[in-house]
Amino acid sequence: MKCLVTGGNVKVLGKAVHSLSRIGDELYLEPLEDGLSLRTVNSSRSAYACFLFAPLFFQQYQAATPGQDLLRCKILMKHFSTVFSSIASERKTDRKDCMG
Repeated sequence: MKCLVTGGNVKVLGKAVHSLSRIGDELYLEPLEDGLSLRTVNSSRSAYACFLFAPLFFQQYQAATPGQDLLRCKILMKHFSTVFSSIASERKTDRKDCMG
């Protein structure tokens, strides 16, 4: 899978991950021909949520290279959401630097 997220879409993706983190502790990533699926389920399996980001959401999107099977992966939510929280804190620091 290859995908590139730029600009305001990074924030949208981060908000989706944050929403999913309120439901479950694990994030399931599944690249599909229709787009990238982000899913989670809570520990008691009574709640489920899914976001499907269409290929047009990305600057570049390729679910699999020719001859390669589509892959799925499971990531601990706290590790994946850390990426987006660090981006947010960097932006706050940049704004303070520009103002001072």
